[in-house]
Amino acid sequence: MGKPKYDPPTGTFPYKINRRLNSLSIPRRYIIDTGEGMPALTPYGVRKSAIRAPPNDRVNDAAWPYTRRFLLIKRMYKHRFSPERIERIDQMIEAANVTIYSKLANCVLDLKKNETKDVKKKRGWSETDWKKHMDYISQIAGPKKDFRPPPIKRGGGMPLEALLPRLNHISRLPEFKIYKRLSQEDWYRDPIKLDLSRIGIYPWIT
Repeated sequence: MGKPKYDPPTGTFPYKINRRLNSLSIPRRYIIDTGEGMPALTPYGVRKSAIRAPPNDRVNDAAWPYTRRFLLIKRMYKHRFSPERIERIDQMIEAANVTIYSKLANCVLDLKKNETKDVKKKRGWSETDWKKHMDYISQIAGPKKDFRPPPIKRGGGMPLEALLPRLNHISRLPEFKIYKRLSQEDWYRDPIKLDLSRIGIYPWIT
């Protein structure tokens, strides 16, 4: 490995610096300046070139909301919107229903026949499953239960004179019997110092 090369000090940095580090510290120019200036923007901050660009079917299809969401909006505001607006919503429903993303997600609806099922229900659920699901939703949507024990209800206060007999009773030393160790008893004989031959347990010991 060769000796590192250094750049001489400059007016802005009066110290010598490693040439490799100095070259790495130069910021990269990710945007190539063509001399034409920055792209033109609309008053809303959108590039004009993006507005003039040819439309892309993939982007337009991905921009549509879910068809069921359109149906929910139509059902909620059916009596509030004008007929022209409802007609535009129907056109948007038809456009969102035929996109490739709706087909891949298996969300294509048959708009020709009147759907009697609720749009909120999931496909394949029976009435019993749906009732269980709604019961569970209503259960977890309620306020949380407080499982803490109820506070202890204490009685009224007592004067100190009424408590003194009880305090004197519990402050006494307990009465207990003191037992001696076996070696401290008068009849105790140390088996190590005991002559076993005199007892006759081991007659061969002399």
